[in-house]
Amino acid sequence: MRRKFVLGLFLALLAGSVTAQKKKKEAGNLKRVRVMSYNIRIASPPAKGWGFTDIQAIADVINKATPDLVALQEVDVYTERSGKQSHQAKDLAEKTGMHYHFAKAIDRSGGDYGVAVLSRFPVIKAESYRLPLTEGSKGEIRAAAVIHTKIFGEEVVFISAHLDHLSDEDRKLQVEELNKILRSKSKYPLIFGADLNMKRNNPVIRILEKEVVFSCTDCMPTFPSDRPKDTIDYLMVNAKAFKEYHISDYRVVNESYASDHLPLMMDISLK
Repeated sequence: MRRKFVLGLFLALLAGSVTAQKKKKEAGNLKRVRVMSYNIRIASPPAKGWGFTDIQAIADVINKATPDLVALQEVDVYTERSGKQSHQAKDLAEKTGMHYHFAKAIDRSGGDYGVAVLSRFPVIKAESYRLPLTEGSKGEIRAAAVIHTKIFGEEVVFISAHLDHLSDEDRKLQVEELNKILRSKSKYPLIFGADLNMKRNNPVIRILEKEVVFSCTDCMPTFPSDRPKDTIDYLMVNAKAFKEYHISDYRVVNESYASDHLPLMMDISLK
């Protein structure tokens, strides 16, 4: 009886040791996190024209680049134009093996339109925000998708957002709303991908810089994808993430078929 007890105790301790070593190994292997921001143009390739949807092409771009976190803009959910059976954020999550969160901005084409995030890591908490317009504006309400997840052993915030394309007045109001969100998350390292619809020297950018650090100085053009000349897509971090993380390999992906924006990427690692 004593031998069985000792053997059982030994096997239990061994199993616990193996599990602990496995977890330690998995945590130790997380040396780099790859981040992408991608305006997917509702998965409608420019060369095919509106009304043609190729969600697999977007999934192929993501799978080839192997990001761990993806900020998506211009995402359709159950719309007539993209397919009433298609939830694009969910579809992409299934095709890439990632978790997702969609944030609605407006009703569009019989369904929903907004932004989303994909995460290789489990989502701890998900939040959705709408970014307003000035009174009487002809612009478009936009959205921000926010998740909490865990990387490098700590809770982090990842955000995707899309700003209005018509006026600085509306973008300023939307940035001010974004800054409130960013301030509310300042105790966490925060990573932020967005189509800001602004060039780097736009004065409204300076308002956003009160809360984030841009990961580029001489920022690469991201639009249009076939002949990129404008920089309107960005990856950013807050002060806490800038202090803790080393940012490297900031780049665009040379992919002109799937969308009219180039995917934007960077790698982060602990300092």
